[in-house]
Amino acid sequence: MSTAVEQILDTVRTLTQTEREDLIAALQDLKTNAPGISQSTLVQEIRGKYRHVPTSVEAFLKRKSAETDKESRS
Repeated sequence: MSTAVEQILDTVRTLTQTEREDLIAALQDLKTNAPGISQSTLVQEIRGKYRHVPTSVEAFLKRKSAETDKESRS
């Protein structure tokens, strides 16, 4: 698997349910409204829209740890 695809999958795994739904809608919109768009252009557009989403494993683990701590205190 290419590094770009791995980065995209890592990013998608960190999305909330709402963000995943937004991503699916955006992909469907791009597919419908941009037939013939190249795969690399599509990837760049998606990355641009979701560039604010943290992509590092460290950030994900930190959030998960905080969620677990919060749940264990409840």
